[in-house]
Amino acid sequence: MTAPATLVDANEEMPGVRKVAVLLMSLDTDRAAKLIRELDPDDVAAVAVELEQMQHLSGQSIDTVIEDFARTAAERRGDVVGGAGYVRKLLELSLGADGAAQVYEQLGGNERFAFLQEFDIPTLVTMLAGEHPQTIAVVLAHLAPDRAARILGGFEEAVQCEIGIRVATMEKTNAAAIDAIEAALRERADELQQEQEEGGVGGVESLIAMLTRSDKATERAVLAELEQIDPEMAEEVRAKLFTFEDIVSLDDRAVQQILRQVDTRGLAVALKGVEDVVRNKVLGNMSSRASENLLEEIDMLKGVRAADVKEARGEVVKIIRALEDSGDIVINRGLDDELD
Repeated sequence: MTAPATLVDANEEMPGVRKVAVLLMSLDTDRAAKLIRELDPDDVAAVAVELEQMQHLSGQSIDTVIEDFARTAAERRGDVVGGAGYVRKLLELSLGADGAAQVYEQLGGNERFAFLQEFDIPTLVTMLAGEHPQTIAVVLAHLAPDRAARILGGFEEAVQCEIGIRVATMEKTNAAAIDAIEAALRERADELQQEQEEGGVGGVESLIAMLTRSDKATERAVLAELEQIDPEMAEEVRAKLFTFEDIVSLDDRAVQQILRQVDTRGLAVALKGVEDVVRNKVLGNMSSRASENLLEEIDMLKGVRAADVKEARGEVVKIIRALEDSGDIVINRGLDDELD
């Protein structure tokens, strides 16, 4: 069967399945749902294909196809909007959520929020930060569990708890509401991508990439000059040249030196919500007693704000950079990767 045109021509000889689609689009969703319940599952899928592609329907086409429903057609005469949202609502009313999902699977329907796969976790956390916890819960419930868990970990503890509860108690979500959430996030994602594309080459990130591949003398010279021109930008570059998570790249001797200068409370806050590989790196360079005390301190932390965690990690990084400046530790800048 050839693909239907977007605008149905009343003078065109239409296949039966397309006539059924026209009939359904001419009715309100409740009546259409009653009618579609009488169809076989295979026919439902075939009609759904037609409805998906039939974006607009003229009143003349309705009159031509539905003589037995002239009154209903007259009441709704004019252009009728179809498309994916209409199909989803109609199928759920007719077949229930599970039945509609099966039909969409047969049609190869797009995965919800699939466009979010293009963004890294920090960007997604930022993108969702201003949303209501219920909205965030809906989004996370539609993502792969491992990715959703990493996004959840980017929020403050209190927000994490609220989102988690909403996910656990979530019942069927109205398809129209999900459509609205998806559309809003897609618009925000498009704006973000456009900003990134318009940014072009250069910028802070490019400088950081260069300095991480440079020797210490070059880094110092560039940052000293940048400090004179733009102190805030210089501080931003310093903060990103070595992050708290980069501690895993240090050798054990360096980590042990760092830990001697960090108090247990501050270290516990810095490790709150960190990935296991970072926590294990720290604990692996402590005595059994010290690691037990640190874990107890972490467990006792309640209501820690994301800002507090960020500040604590920043203090640890300052210690690391001071030790590097004094020559007590060495940070591998990846220069060996350029040598063959």
